[in-house]
Amino acid sequence: MKKISIDKIEDDMILAKPIIGSAGNVLLNEGVVLKVSMVTRLRNWDIPTVTVQSADEVVEETSTTQTVEFHSDVLDDIFKDVMKHPIMCVVYEATRDYFKNKITHE
Repeated sequence: MKKISIDKIEDDMILAKPIIGSAGNVLLNEGVVLKVSMVTRLRNWDIPTVTVQSADEVVEETSTTQTVEFHSDVLDDIFKDVMKHPIMCVVYEATRDYFKNKITHE
């Protein structure tokens, strides 16, 4: 494991520790594959550093079920305040289905 500045993130780096928000919530879980495109979001969350796996560490595969559950938890949190709106329910369902299909086809 090594702690790096978010400016040093490269595509396909893997989080070694979860990223915890200021409210104590998990923003990104351990094992998430990072992309350079995520740096802006991390800045918006006021996250200056992340802990990533070193190249010599053995990477354990995360089961598809755990990954789907993680995405469901994240989606539930994102949509929790707008689920009474019928259109937002459709957006939620579409997003959930997208992640399920993406994960099963990886």
